[in-house]
Amino acid sequence: MDKILDKIWRFFSSVKLAVVLILVIIATAIIGTVIQQNLPDEMYLQHYGASTFRLLNFFDLFDMYHSWWFELLLILFIMNVIVCTWERLPAIFKMLSKPKLQIPVEKLNAFKEKETISYKGTKEALMTMLSSKFREIYKEPIHAKSEDGDFLYLEKGRIARFGPYITHLSLVIIFIGVLIGSFFGFDAYVNLDQGDATNIVKTIRGSKDLTLPFTIRCNNFKIEFYDSGVPKAYKSDLTLLNGGDAVAHKIIDVNQPLTYKGITIYQASYGQAGASSFDIMLSRSDNKNKDDVSLNLNQQFRVKDNTSIAVLDYSANYQGFGPTILVGIYKDNKLQRTSIYLQKYPDFHGAEAIGGYKLRFVKANESFYTGLQVAKDPGAPYVATGAIILIIGLIMSFFSYRRRLWVLIPDKFNGTFTIAGVADRNKYSFEMEFEKIIHEIKKGEK
Repeated sequence: MDKILDKIWRFFSSVKLAVVLILVIIATAIIGTVIQQNLPDEMYLQHYGASTFRLLNFFDLFDMYHSWWFELLLILFIMNVIVCTWERLPAIFKMLSKPKLQIPVEKLNAFKEKETISYKGTKEALMTMLSSKFREIYKEPIHAKSEDGDFLYLEKGRIARFGPYITHLSLVIIFIGVLIGSFFGFDAYVNLDQGDATNIVKTIRGSKDLTLPFTIRCNNFKIEFYDSGVPKAYKSDLTLLNGGDAVAHKIIDVNQPLTYKGITIYQASYGQAGASSFDIMLSRSDNKNKDDVSLNLNQQFRVKDNTSIAVLDYSANYQGFGPTILVGIYKDNKLQRTSIYLQKYPDFHGAEAIGGYKLRFVKANESFYTGLQVAKDPGAPYVATGAIILIIGLIMSFFSYRRRLWVLIPDKFNGTFTIAGVADRNKYSFEMEFEKIIHEIKKGEK
């Protein structure tokens, strides 16, 4: 049993495993960028064809960030990072808590950054001068005795050693947030006409019905167009109801969502819901009198004492002839006959008069529905926290570095002492820093 656990531990503590997992996750992210996620199945079928669609759908490549294999990749990576950190971090703590205050003279002399300086004075005066000068220009030195003499040890940037581990921690938090969002969140949509309300939404993939803990009501939907017909802006006036009571209200647009109880409602799209009213022009046969009338569907309008009309149906493109309305002609509130009127061909019924009036279909006033994306991501705070920690870890790793200085004053002081130092990285910056320290020390001895 111990051997099996040891093999499992070695597997998860492998750096090679970490590299492989990172490469696979990156490749997955690339695939997820190339293959647009969470579109309706019909769009994938149209683009890829039936056989390719079945293959890609089998591997969940259309919703890969919620697939079981992607979640498994994240779990493996989290375990790998935790085990690697657990195995290596104690050694870092030990190294930093017990620094090497003195080192062999041979190693000291082998450092690239090394300077031997002459001093006219006693050893005690030199120790006092160096301690004071280092406190002024660098930091408080640590004094240690050795068989070779007295050492002064100085260290800066030790926090940089924790930079990679802070970065590892941030990735763990981010991926845990992704998993929480995948397991407990959802991404859905709903289309609402003006005045409609619902608490049922459909998932973007699979079109499963979800019941929200509140009802969304669309009070109003407005859309503005440029002269070219391209949408300029669209906004939804929404009220959220709980038990019949309004619990939230907001006019949302693309950049202004509404969030309530961890569920966010975004303005995502719009579409044509049909014609809401119809503009009609009535003119007498002699063209001396004209009336402009706007009618809703099935709304009757009295032309004369016992004759009225109503728009019974509408087609945006009736048999290729364009926008068309079906008009009912009533006498004494009883339907007598119906007739069609074409917007593009106003003279189609030019000879027919209704109650002494000619009827012309001017235009249909289209109404639009609002398309709302409804999403819940309980892992988002974890991802945001992890992102902040990631930035901190990267700053610690790239903008700070550990450097150490040793000053050796021999037991048999002969008027010279040695300063040497080393940096874990960023050698060029440390070289300039070392030269500045030597310059200040030499100024102090005068």
